[in-house]
This record gives sequence, structure tokens and C-alpha cells, in this order.
Amino acid sequence: MGKYVQWMTFKNKKILFLNAKGLREADYMVAQEELKQELLKARTAALVLVDATGTEMNTKTTNKAKEVAAATKAEGIPDGPSVVVGLTGLQKAVAQLFGRGVHFSGTIEEAKEWLVKEDDKRR
Repeated sequence: MGKYVQWMTFKNKKILFLNAKGLREADYMVAQEELKQELLKARTAALVLVDATGTEMNTKTTNKAKEVAAATKAEGIPDGPSVVVGLTGLQKAVAQLFGRGVHFSGTIEEAKEWLVKEDDKRR
């Protein structure tokens, strides 16, 4: 597992967690690459939780997130529920432009609960 990405279990559900809290551009790029590699390795729709609280967002970081989404789509990996915690209003607006069905939550606990409910709906 990478420095920023780890699998966690919540209510018997596996969640891929990207801890990008407070990252500056260079580290955020590394974190997004770790996320991409883990999603490609999993080869299946994953429940994804991203903590982006205080993360530096700019054109490069936005493009990297787009790259992750495009790479999984190109490999035929179906979208799983994804939730982001810690974005400001403007950051949310930008994230909605490239996110494939991204949901936003106020806290990590709310985000995990939302992922579990969404996964149950799919089954």
C-alpha cells in the first residue's frame, strides 16, 4: 500500500481511503497516482473516500484527478460510489466538473456511512 492510500473496513465494507489532508501540489500528485494504481490493481468498482481537507487545488491537481478517472474508465473499471470530504464551495464546483458521480460529505464518518448505504443500494 502507498503512503497516502489504504484499504479500510467499515461495517463489513472495504473502502479505499485516500488521505490527502493538507497536501501541497507535489504530494497530492503522488497521492492521486497511488489511488489510480490501487484502483487499476483492484480491477473492480471500489468504494472510494478522499479526505481533501486543506489540500492545495489548482489546474495541475484537477488534471491529475481527471487522469485517474480517465484511466479507470479506459480499463473498463466500473464506477463505484465516491465521496470527498473537506472541500470548499468553489472546490466542490470544480470537482463536480470532472468527478464521475462524486458525493461530498462534511465528515469522514458521514462519508463512510454514505458509502455503505450506496453500496447496499447497488446490491
